[in-house]
Amino acid sequence: MKNTDSQTTDRAFQLKLSLFYVMLFLSVGCYLPYFSIWLKNQGLNGDQSALILAAPMIIRIVFTPIVSIWADYEGNYRKILIILALGSLLSLCVMSQISGFWAIFIVASLNAVFGSSLIPLTETLAVIGVKVNQLRYGRARSWGSAAFIAGSLLTGILVDFYGPEVVLPFLICTAIGIVCAALYLPPPQGKGRLRDAVSGGKISWSGIFGLLRHPVFWVFLLGAGLGQACHAFYYGFSSRLWQDFGYSGWLIGVLWTIGVVSEILLFLYLGDWLRRFNPVLLIVAGAFAAFVRWMMMGIEPDLWLVIVLQILHAFSFGLAHLGAMYFIGLAVPDRLSATAQGVYATMSMGVFMGIAVLISGPLYDSIGSSGYFVMAGFAAFSVLVALCLLSMWDKAYIVED
Repeated sequence: MKNTDSQTTDRAFQLKLSLFYVMLFLSVGCYLPYFSIWLKNQGLNGDQSALILAAPMIIRIVFTPIVSIWADYEGNYRKILIILALGSLLSLCVMSQISGFWAIFIVASLNAVFGSSLIPLTETLAVIGVKVNQLRYGRARSWGSAAFIAGSLLTGILVDFYGPEVVLPFLICTAIGIVCAALYLPPPQGKGRLRDAVSGGKISWSGIFGLLRHPVFWVFLLGAGLGQACHAFYYGFSSRLWQDFGYSGWLIGVLWTIGVVSEILLFLYLGDWLRRFNPVLLIVAGAFAAFVRWMMMGIEPDLWLVIVLQILHAFSFGLAHLGAMYFIGLAVPDRLSATAQGVYATMSMGVFMGIAVLISGPLYDSIGSSGYFVMAGFAAFSVLVALCLLSMWDKAYIVED
């Protein structure tokens, strides 16, 4: 009977977390391909757009570690997610009422205070759920990827019919969905595995400092972070470049969809199988795939080759992402999981991605598609650092449990 109850609890947790992933990545599926186009429609040039796109990443440097440590100390991830989701929704509503570079920059920065920690805290729930609730991370994450596809395709169609001004209302609708999904997450009540999966143990500052001063953790942050940051030019300006080439909004959505479909297939069918490998090897392989992808994108390939290169997203992002998540799960105790996720998000999507996005705007304005060559350099350095990590880590916790 207890086994049946545990299985029911596991399925309920998987369902509710998957729903949250769906709403979260429905929003990301609109934001990544089309927010830059919305900014262009507001009359902003490449440099101004780069500053606004980089603002969330710079904000993340300060606020994501604070939120992550707060979440670990508070021990109630659901409550923190609800607060963040409400703040993000309110700031998007304010953005719909303003115009001009500085006003948009300030409100986008405010939105980043709340929105930048949503994904790392959700990943914390997932990583703990893998251990506590037998969560199949690849399957849960694939629902988020499927929602990204729906968001990018639907936004592309809406942009073709109504113009770029439809992007912000769509983001507001998805933000409402994120709030509702956060409220639906299981509260940390009762006993057993469900509470363990949605709450963290009380942490000590010595544990945090032990993690933050460990050299293996910092080599991981550099290697995995550069592997993610090398996607900055793609995230920020690929849609603009494709629009410059004459691609329709619908075709741009299809190209993004191809990349994410390949990512879904990796998560869905290979996610659990890849857990048997050293996660650092996954980071190395992902960074090498990114190097190949960006070198080819820099030559302004024909549409058929762009489609092939989009399939490499499964490896340049998906494989590297799985490697990072599995590394944190194996190298960091659960009680420090949110802290590790937050610091990783801060470095990869904050420091490194912020720098890469800031240089991407001038690269787009000055050399166009050749900006991908710079991203290939980021990827090559990621390969070298990850190979160093491979020799340093002994597959055990890097701080005491």
